[in-house]
Amino acid sequence: MKKLIIIFFIPFVNQIYSQACCTAGSPLLSSLETSATEKGNLLLGISYVYNLLDDVYDETFYLDDQTRNRISKSILLQVDYGITGKISISGLFTYINQERNISAYQGFTNTVTTSGIGDAVLLAKYNVIPLTMMKEQEFSIGGGTKIPLGKSDLTSNGVLLPADMQPGTGSWDFILWSYFSQGRLFDLPLNLVVNLSYRMNGTNKRFGSNNGTYKFGNELITQGGLGYRTDLPVDFTLFTRLRITDKDEYKKNPIPNTGGTWLYIIPGINVKLYKSVILRLTSEIPIYRNLQGTQLTTTFVTSASIYYTINDL
Repeated sequence: MKKLIIIFFIPFVNQIYSQACCTAGSPLLSSLETSATEKGNLLLGISYVYNLLDDVYDETFYLDDQTRNRISKSILLQVDYGITGKISISGLFTYINQERNISAYQGFTNTVTTSGIGDAVLLAKYNVIPLTMMKEQEFSIGGGTKIPLGKSDLTSNGVLLPADMQPGTGSWDFILWSYFSQGRLFDLPLNLVVNLSYRMNGTNKRFGSNNGTYKFGNELITQGGLGYRTDLPVDFTLFTRLRITDKDEYKKNPIPNTGGTWLYIIPGINVKLYKSVILRLTSEIPIYRNLQGTQLTTTFVTSASIYYTINDL
């Protein structure tokens, strides 16, 4: 039971036009969606995430703009360990490659590619209601920090690249996290899972120490849905994710064309390859977007993840 639930909520996994729709770097916050780990257990996971940003929206209105797109490819390494029956720790480390294409009049095109180590997250989780075979219910809370390992000052031909093309944000951020699951919903092989994460972003001086600070907007992500267990080595999941971000700020002034609200639907499949080895495949499809101004935003996201659990270390 524990092994099924622990991977039910590993997703895909989430830059400004004027920038694009998300913060810089890899999709960290939306990847912190596993439950707390049992005492002595070690969970190792590696994910590949492909994010195509090819849609342009002004608030809720789609704009037929085929002049620009961006492709983000991320590799995420997750390490979770249960210290006690109540306390576990999670680490998330990333590598990202991004490509931005802009087409203008008379056949002019511009392509910029960046890559490098992204930011990392360290999170402590406290299991308020531990999962048991009899109750099949779990509630955990946690908190931690995002560590700015990724570069935020990459340049092209001597010009500082936009924040959404940087591997990292350059800021220390504080993260709050919670997780709830209920098994055997309606006495059926259904698991209900709800997850909430909030990131309070710090500031960085990407324009130089004498030119004021830059701050990405704070970010709230809540996700909920169902996992269906079968008698086969294949399980199915269907979730929705709501993501809300504040406007970015420069010198404490809001930046136009940043921030907004996104709603996604996320179908997924879990395949038990061998004992404690799980393959997870997901797709993330936006079904509602209300953006602050005009922004390039996600068209779809796909991911493939492998998780391996080592028990009783």
